[in-house]
Amino acid sequence: MPTRTFAGIYFQMMKDVLHIIEEDQILKVLIALVMGVLLGLEREYKRKAAGMRTMTLICMSSTVFTILSAELGYPHSADRVASNILTGVGFIGAGVIFKGDYSIDGITTAASIWIAAAIGMAVGMSEYLLAASALAGALIVLIVLEFVERKIADINVKRYYTIFFHEEKFPHIEVENILQGFNLKYKRMMIIRKEHIVEVNYAVRGSHEKMEQFDNFLLTNSNISQYEIQANPS
Repeated sequence: MPTRTFAGIYFQMMKDVLHIIEEDQILKVLIALVMGVLLGLEREYKRKAAGMRTMTLICMSSTVFTILSAELGYPHSADRVASNILTGVGFIGAGVIFKGDYSIDGITTAASIWIAAAIGMAVGMSEYLLAASALAGALIVLIVLEFVERKIADINVKRYYTIFFHEEKFPHIEVENILQGFNLKYKRMMIIRKEHIVEVNYAVRGSHEKMEQFDNFLLTNSNISQYEIQANPS
């Protein structure tokens, strides 16, 4: 009987605390602040375009807009402000995506901005379990799955090569024969001839060990005047 009484008191206290949080809008903003900081720490550590401050502000602002939406639109259109959060977040997300010569970077950061806004909206709607679950899932994806990506990358590396050489001394078909010899899959993307110099661009995929062997070949071959490597961004 005492155990049941203690459990009953505990659950009642938890219910009262949650009720206070639901009623106190300032507490919601503070919860969004903490969750935004936790999500932003990972991006800040990796020195991404949208770091801790950006993620925190997005999470907090989403909470505030969601609260205001419920207050201003009550009782018939409580979602009229909150529905436009996704539009604003979409513009921010597009701003952190950068297109390189052969690849696109920043997509993961843009997706992190989306989940930060979603977490903030969940807090604003008093869906704390949903917000906590989303935060935990996002951190698992950003931190734990990175190690899985690295393991996969060791097995299947993708790089972009720009190779410069004299065509008469070393035809580009020889480079392709070397790639085949190292069991590397490749795709010739572009070839440019400028006077006596030939520039060839390849997208190459294969194991990390074979890729290092190909790098060593390019480095030691006297017929290769210059080469550049661009790794595929994560």
